[in-house]
Amino acid sequence: MSILKSVSEGLKLSVSFKRIIPYLIMNLVTFYILINFLGRVFRLATGSIGVMPFLLSLGIYIPIFIVIALIDLWINGAMIDQAKYYKKRRTLVKSFEHSTSRYLSLFCATVIYTIIIGIVSSPPYIGWLLSLIFSLIFFFIYPAIIIDHKACVDSFKQSWKAFKAFPLETFVTWILMIIIGFIIVGVFSLPMVFYLLGNLVGTLQTIGTTFVNETMTSTMIRTEIMPNVANSVRSPYFLPFFFIFCIGLAVQSIFSVGTQARLYTNLKKREI
Repeated sequence: MSILKSVSEGLKLSVSFKRIIPYLIMNLVTFYILINFLGRVFRLATGSIGVMPFLLSLGIYIPIFIVIALIDLWINGAMIDQAKYYKKRRTLVKSFEHSTSRYLSLFCATVIYTIIIGIVSSPPYIGWLLSLIFSLIFFFIYPAIIIDHKACVDSFKQSWKAFKAFPLETFVTWILMIIIGFIIVGVFSLPMVFYLLGNLVGTLQTIGTTFVNETMTSTMIRTEIMPNVANSVRSPYFLPFFFIFCIGLAVQSIFSVGTQARLYTNLKKREI
């Protein structure tokens, strides 16, 4: 009962325009910077720029991506607070204020979580399984921080307590979040995929698809296909499809964060 109720509430949270906007802005900024970065990678691959200028550019892009990740954590905290007040009116301003007040704990938990997952995922063959298990054990660290005002270390204890009490509910909800999230992103990405595939097919029809050896195939990819993809992405016709895709990612993010928070709240009613 808690599983379906939480997933349903997560879906309802994700269709709110006011909640979509922060993620949408973040997605647009992130992908704009990422496309620029990939453009530099492409120019490096084609010899348009040297290795040193590319490495120097990493000194700009890496800090930018770190800042984006930190802002994304702040937004997630606000959305968990929105999920806490699911049946009440809670302004985004108040939710972001609360996320700000809990940010140090969120950041601390993120660092510890990343280190732990990095360590347990390192053993060969079983690393992926250990990573999955610990991800489920720590599934509720952020809701514990935002909803219950737990400190950094206490959030891990609370998450373990919740998982130990309801392992099946946690695992099934996690699976449903992945499946439904994949469907959401897939549906919203279809227009962009069809647009890119259409341009790619047009290019292949223009240059022909019969090549006699691997060297010519590599040349075709480098000189014809990759520039075509780059031009398609830079085209103004790409923008509406890209915008739709970013909306889908925003909806998926809210759904995942909201479902996670609602599951924690619903399980609390059953006395974790």
